[in-house]
Amino acid sequence: MDLKINELRLAAKQKICKCPRIKGRLLALIELAKRSQSKRGLRELDYERVAAEFGKTARTLHRWKKTWDEQGIKGVVPKVSPGRKKRPVSGFTAKKIIEYRRKYNWGAEVIQAHLRVDYGQIISEDRIHRFLSRKGFLKKIRTKKPKSKHTKVVKVEQPGAHTQNDVKHLPHILQSQEKCYVYNFVDHASKWEFKHAYLSYGPAETKEFVERVLKHCPFQITRWQTDNGIEFTYKYVSIVDKPRKHALDKICEKNNIRHVLIPPGEKELQGLVERNHRMDEDELYHRIQPRNIHELNRYLEAHYKWKNSNRRRKILNWKTPNEWLSNYDEKILSGTVRHKDPLDVVSPAPNGVLEPKDGWLRGFERAHALVARQNVVEAMKTVGPGQTRQNFFEENKQTQEQAQSVRESKKAA
Repeated sequence: MDLKINELRLAAKQKICKCPRIKGRLLALIELAKRSQSKRGLRELDYERVAAEFGKTARTLHRWKKTWDEQGIKGVVPKVSPGRKKRPVSGFTAKKIIEYRRKYNWGAEVIQAHLRVDYGQIISEDRIHRFLSRKGFLKKIRTKKPKSKHTKVVKVEQPGAHTQNDVKHLPHILQSQEKCYVYNFVDHASKWEFKHAYLSYGPAETKEFVERVLKHCPFQITRWQTDNGIEFTYKYVSIVDKPRKHALDKICEKNNIRHVLIPPGEKELQGLVERNHRMDEDELYHRIQPRNIHELNRYLEAHYKWKNSNRRRKILNWKTPNEWLSNYDEKILSGTVRHKDPLDVVSPAPNGVLEPKDGWLRGFERAHALVARQNVVEAMKTVGPGQTRQNFFEENKQTQEQAQSVRESKKAA
């Protein structure tokens, strides 16, 4: 079958040619048909020019013309590679995916991690995403996030060294139509959390909540970060001449906790606890309707205990907060986690200015002291019969004093 413009134009008007790929191929063949009507006919240069016009290669146009000559319009339709057949998600795996999505609104990545770690189900994230899409659980919502000026990533390795506290207002969750306020505490390193609800918020509720946290927290808290609300500080309501000390500041001083306030209006610095509020909305609040504040607190207690023991987090390498704390304690006991000595970081200089301390020299001296101690222990095993233990230690002490004087003279030089 030769290239005929009328046949090609008729094929381009068919319904099947609504596909842009098919229409593009037919337009390229129409252009070749126009050039073939000349006396010289089609040459290789014509293929090159048409290919450059449509962003293809001359070899591709030769293939399209050949399939058109042999099969007509069917030869122009692109063939779909059979590939591997899609495996359907069914049985226990499908049941757990639907359960996780309905209960907690988890995405494909979080569902995949829980299935793999908790149940040993190996399934790709793409399969879970396609399954949720076919079941109608995914909604395409495109929102443009505003740019934030806080782009620094905070990494904390020690539990209790960076904690955040905030209050969540829930005006319509109780059936009694009472307003309630949920105090939320989150640790940055372990993601361990604690929650309790009250019918009001203020210094008294804050003090009672902090006492609850200190009673149940499995680690020592050294830093407590809050915003500037009246329930946390009197900084912006106190009279200048007669400043008042907040109940939170008193209890922090009593327990050697540093209370840190974020700058006013910078809620992004409380991002950890704000994100925890949203997780509670997705995983708990949309499923419950408590009758009173006591029932809500029972829900909150069961929820935060479940999150601490069962909810896996990507930032923790898909471990639960309790598992992370357990591994951290094991590292502490085995000595693999070593904290910096404050004297190795900063020490007072002779002129009163704080300067970095030569920590490498202190570590060098400590290593020599450790080796000397080991030598003493080994030497004690070989004490001669005419040598007493007291004489041995006096001689060893003199040797150590001489070595110390030599090191001081070298350091001064």
